[in-house]
Amino acid sequence: MQANAEIVHTGVLSKESVKTDFSFDKPLQGHDAPATLAHYAFQSVVDVLRLRAAEQPDQLAFVFLSDGEALEQRISYGELYRQAAVVASALSAQNAPGKRVLMLFESGLEYIAALFGILMSGAVAIPSFPPVGSRALERLAVIANDAEPEFILTNQRFSRLRERVLAMLPLSFGEQGWIETDRLATDAADASDFDPGKAPSGRIKGHELALLQYTSGSTSAPKGVMLTHENLLSNCHCASSWMGGEQARVGCTWLPPYHDMGLMGGILQPIYEGFPTVILSPGHFIQQPLRWLTAITRYRVSTTIGPNFAFDLCCDTVPDEALATLDLSSLTDVYCGAEPIRQSTLDRFAKRFAACGFRTQAFGPCYGLAESTVFVSGKRTGTTPYFLHAEKDGLALGELEPSSPDSPGAQAVASCGVPAPQHDVRIVSPGAQVLADGCIGEIWVSGANVGIGYWNKPALSRETFYAVLEGHPGRYMRTGDLGFLWEGELYVTGRMKDLIIVAGRNLYPQDIELLVQETDARIRLNGVAAFSIDTGSNEQIAIVAELRRGERLGADELTSLHGAIVARVAAHLGATPHLIHFAPMGAIPLTTSGKVQRQATKRALLEQSLASYQRSRASQAEE
Repeated sequence: MQANAEIVHTGVLSKESVKTDFSFDKPLQGHDAPATLAHYAFQSVVDVLRLRAAEQPDQLAFVFLSDGEALEQRISYGELYRQAAVVASALSAQNAPGKRVLMLFESGLEYIAALFGILMSGAVAIPSFPPVGSRALERLAVIANDAEPEFILTNQRFSRLRERVLAMLPLSFGEQGWIETDRLATDAADASDFDPGKAPSGRIKGHELALLQYTSGSTSAPKGVMLTHENLLSNCHCASSWMGGEQARVGCTWLPPYHDMGLMGGILQPIYEGFPTVILSPGHFIQQPLRWLTAITRYRVSTTIGPNFAFDLCCDTVPDEALATLDLSSLTDVYCGAEPIRQSTLDRFAKRFAACGFRTQAFGPCYGLAESTVFVSGKRTGTTPYFLHAEKDGLALGELEPSSPDSPGAQAVASCGVPAPQHDVRIVSPGAQVLADGCIGEIWVSGANVGIGYWNKPALSRETFYAVLEGHPGRYMRTGDLGFLWEGELYVTGRMKDLIIVAGRNLYPQDIELLVQETDARIRLNGVAAFSIDTGSNEQIAIVAELRRGERLGADELTSLHGAIVARVAAHLGATPHLIHFAPMGAIPLTTSGKVQRQATKRALLEQSLASYQRSRASQAEE
């Protein structure tokens, strides 16, 4: 069967070398690297792309499925470099080196070319998301006011939003500040400055600022993590070592390219490793998760990434009749991170898709955050994911009590593998003392992946990125996450800011949320937020639960569901929820990577601005 391949020719994407001769019956082939990258002295990921363009100009770099299924845009290393050089030339002409450039693009090849064009010019990239929808615009306003960009890089599609976007900025913007890449002349690149055939020029220094990676904002307002070119290279090198080094692979990603995991794992790592990668937009995946698995099947993907909820979503939405069309036997590395990893989810996915050739050992639980570029630790390739079973009561008291999986009080905690090479991970008490194995405390990280601070927040930067431990040289970054080390591997138990303390016991919101989701199928997947409410004398548990679209529950049914949730949480955790708020689908705010924003949900609930299922149903009845 021949694919209905289509190339959308827009501006710098309109070059003959973007190929369309692809058949779904012809799997992509992973490339061998031109040479081991360790033999080269790189200052930036731009140098890596320059090498690929010089030595492998016709090798396929990315395939973008513009409709999420069959319509393709393909690009080689040589063409990607040429497009990036067009953008770099335009920015250099406006004296952009060292200045901040806000990116407003959807997922796709244009995004990648723009990113490398910014880095190539010596400017500072600010990855962002398309300004579509009220929530996206609100988040964009926060980022724009914090970063104060001096240029905005976008395309003609978003020109209609120009005045609205510019109104968010604290500074006046000149005509030259707004640059649409699809209006740039395709021959604008200065060959003497951007010729990939030359040896790395060294014009970009490793210590220089490369980008501002904004945090997801799950516990507070998004903050711009300052990452240098050295940080990006270190992250790529560490991940490559963890993945088993350069080898023939085929990747696939639907993660947002403006999110740390999607940007580093879905764009920079494939270029560093030299393997072709298939890209879907996040929207196409959310609309129909089967598209992800279909792309893996068609392109014989070996490497992909996704958060925990993505695997649950596949189990819930992929119909039985589609299983016969899927072949997941090519998958060797499926990296899972960005949110708590549940054994029940991985087991469920492995069982559901075993008949499609999926193997459990392909799962690779990992841990990271924007403050460390992304990568902190991960399961080594080829090993089976491991879950340590511990007594819930011990975890509630901040202590590890290993137990049998059959114990009625056992809880499975995912191993996030071993720390990145040349990085030091410590578990630290509130008094800044290093804790022994098995003790729960804050996770601190030191190493070249760690960023240099938050943009324009010196006090918070000192507190977060420049912590010190007596007897340990160098600086440490405080992650704000709780966890423990056990037999050389890292286990993450939750966020410090989200921790619920009731009667001296530590309760993790993700455990409460899972219990609520499992109570009734009418509660939406990834639609529960649990947090504490301070009454002045103690803390009490509050829960917001979204009901699936189309559910028609009356008052008696809601009362019954309320009682079932209270009973389940009390039975499993020994604590009783004080408040349960039922909300319509979409009420709970999410981060750009799909994580529940518990603190934002809490604020909305306390301010009585959170949508209510009861009020929503009443409005529908009146209509």
